[in-house]
Amino acid sequence: MSDQRDKHESNEDLEALLRNLVPAPLQFDHVADLRRERELFEMARSQSPTQVQWGRLVSLMLVCTVVMFGAALFRYGDRLRGANESEPKETIVQTETPAAIPDRFVPVSTHGTILKTSSGGVVETEAGPRERLNIEYQDAYHWHDPESGTNIRLFRPRSEEVIVPLPKD
Repeated sequence: MSDQRDKHESNEDLEALLRNLVPAPLQFDHVADLRRERELFEMARSQSPTQVQWGRLVSLMLVCTVVMFGAALFRYGDRLRGANESEPKETIVQTETPAAIPDRFVPVSTHGTILKTSSGGVVETEAGPRERLNIEYQDAYHWHDPESGTNIRLFRPRSEEVIVPLPKD
């Protein structure tokens, strides 16, 4: 308790000292010096290298954007205007058989991929026990027309069931 009373008394003494303080009159030559220093600081900040570099960077980015837009318009302008609609585009054709591809297309590649295999269980046959395997494939065919640049890719899934003999003990 006495500790709080001591703090309260010291606060009252401090407040009494603060009430006795009298502010000094403002010196006008001091204010003029402060204004001059502030103007010099603002001028130095506006002419700093970082401010000049940002100004150059923004203008350089604007010029680069305009140049890139012009280059893209020059390169792809015909497509944007729709002048090349007669040119064939790459298509994906899904047909039942690869034989439906016209003669002008040249075969590029053909490959098959095993997607999934699973056991269908054991089957009893006259020759003995056999295992039934179910295999799922995906065949891929690729043709190219050298005249028009058109590519055709055909993906065809298929599945097979294979009977495998089991070894006898």
